[in-house]
Amino acid sequence: MFSVVETNASKRASADAGTASNELFIKGDGYTVRLEYNEDYVIIHLSDIDKFTKEVFWDMQGMLYQWADFLKAMGRSHLWAAVPRDNTKIKRLLGGLKFKFVGHKEDMSVYAYEV
Repeated sequence: MFSVVETNASKRASADAGTASNELFIKGDGYTVRLEYNEDYVIIHLSDIDKFTKEVFWDMQGMLYQWADFLKAMGRSHLWAAVPRDNTKIKRLLGGLKFKFVGHKEDMSVYAYEV
């Protein structure tokens, strides 16, 4: 099960988009997700998972299902994910969750999940 552990009260300037973005930190059992969002995109930053278990997979799958309707209502077609290029555990997890590889940006691999 996951829970929101922290949000930022102020907006952070996004260097690429030129717009302000907000962040939300979500703590699961064995992982932490930083959710970044603004008027242009919603992206999850997943830098590490303690262990890739069935429970982590099911927890994240449930989180995606819960977010899908919300993202659709916001007019979003994709949830983006940025993960370290060399983390095979996370890449395997994203593949199982039906994220599709899009490309690389700096030292991150970028994936998209169609909602």
